[in-house]
Amino acid sequence: MNKIIRFGRRLPIPSTVQIRHELRAFCASEDVREECAAKEGLPKEATWDEIYAHRAAGTTSS
Repeated sequence: MNKIIRFGRRLPIPSTVQIRHELRAFCASEDVREECAAKEGLPKEATWDEIYAHRAAGTTSS
């Protein structure tokens, strides 16, 4: 990571490639979350906690 000196401190600046990679990884994880929510019958805005709770409730009641 490149470093820039700003206000007397060295600040790490990520490269464009690193930023692009992190953005792709974030988008992929959001796609997986939406897909899991849809398979559980929840709205696509459901959080991971809601998905896990729904799964736990489904396994204990069976």
